[in-house]
Amino acid sequence: MKKVLLLAAVAFGFNAMGQDAASARLMQAELPVSTAAKEKIEDIILKRGGAVDDLYDYTDFLYQYYSSDMTLGAITTTPDSSTVIVYSDGSSGNSYNHAVGATYDFNYYGWGDNEFDEGDQVTIDSLFVIGGYEIYEGNRSDKIRFTIFKGANGFSAPFSGVQYPAAYFAALDPTVQPTAKTMAYAGSSSHGVQGGPTAASTVTVDYTLSASDTSVALIGVEVPNGGFTMSGNELLGVFVEYIPDSLTTTDTINYQDLAGDINPFYFYYYREGNTSAPQGYFIQDYDSTSTNCSNFLFSETRYGAHAGTSAWRNDQTSINMLYSHLIWLRASGTSSIGVDELAATEVSVFPNPSNGVLNVELNANAAATVTVVDVLGQVVYRSNENFVAGERKMINLSNKAKGMYILTVEGEGVNTVERISIK
Repeated sequence: MKKVLLLAAVAFGFNAMGQDAASARLMQAELPVSTAAKEKIEDIILKRGGAVDDLYDYTDFLYQYYSSDMTLGAITTTPDSSTVIVYSDGSSGNSYNHAVGATYDFNYYGWGDNEFDEGDQVTIDSLFVIGGYEIYEGNRSDKIRFTIFKGANGFSAPFSGVQYPAAYFAALDPTVQPTAKTMAYAGSSSHGVQGGPTAASTVTVDYTLSASDTSVALIGVEVPNGGFTMSGNELLGVFVEYIPDSLTTTDTINYQDLAGDINPFYFYYYREGNTSAPQGYFIQDYDSTSTNCSNFLFSETRYGAHAGTSAWRNDQTSINMLYSHLIWLRASGTSSIGVDELAATEVSVFPNPSNGVLNVELNANAAATVTVVDVLGQVVYRSNENFVAGERKMINLSNKAKGMYILTVEGEGVNTVERISIK
């Protein structure tokens, strides 16, 4: 949830920055995850409602509290699971991981004052992932593909459930079998690339990697057509694939001499440091949310190298509750939580779309700050205004790039967000 924290972690080698893990575990032991705990936390979290425009990432959320007990890792990911990987010590192995993902529940009290109510509309504006990219073969069009979809927050397609044995995670109630949600995935017997999430309606965005993305890469894409909208009571699935160019049946990635037939990409993740006695950080709110899980797509056969259904095993995603990939997103909307405490000041923004020159009008007298950010969260305009009811304030963004922006108006008695488009 804190973009600065996450990017600082990247810049400084993911150094521990959060609270003391021992204290965090003590608090967890004193207040076990339960309905009573949920209600207690809800009582002490500020519910301001109104305009919401924020980054959502549960890795960052957990990192703040368990940083000294979190380990950074990376998993090489290719659509070809028979790719031979030669490690730096000369040993060899195969890549079995084809994609990673996450699920998001915006009706989750852990988001604090950026929680949405079940009836609120949420718009996904942009998507991000952190990974490592190396170029061993030039002139390739390697891609990162983001696929997002929504569905009912239950255990029917496009989501399914996986139960863990009671007492499997030390920090959880030993009498409870926690159930975590994963994305339902449908493979194809003819070719692996034809497989994917079972959702009936998906939005796919491709990002073409370049030399500027080598080493640690922060990959970000804008969701097209004004964003992806969903209801606060739905679950969001985020599916992230690496699609290398020019695949063959004898590909090799050699980390010993930094060479290969294809270019490697590995998604970064955090995992629990003590896997022999897992604490279950990523499902500690299992009784109230579907947010805290990380999904892997894996296989033990090749993509496209075999014919017939008997050879096809790329048909499932797996939840690993000890891992959390660095996947996050920017979402916006108007939260109705606590909205009864806010004055009913109406805000009008017009024309929209515009050529960059637009008007902001309030139906009441108020001092408010007008802020405009792009889809990556960068502030491109900010102004403190004294509004008079019915008076128009002109906002000139004609020197900004065409595209989608988020405009917020915040002040005493007013707190709203509008999506604007410059044509």
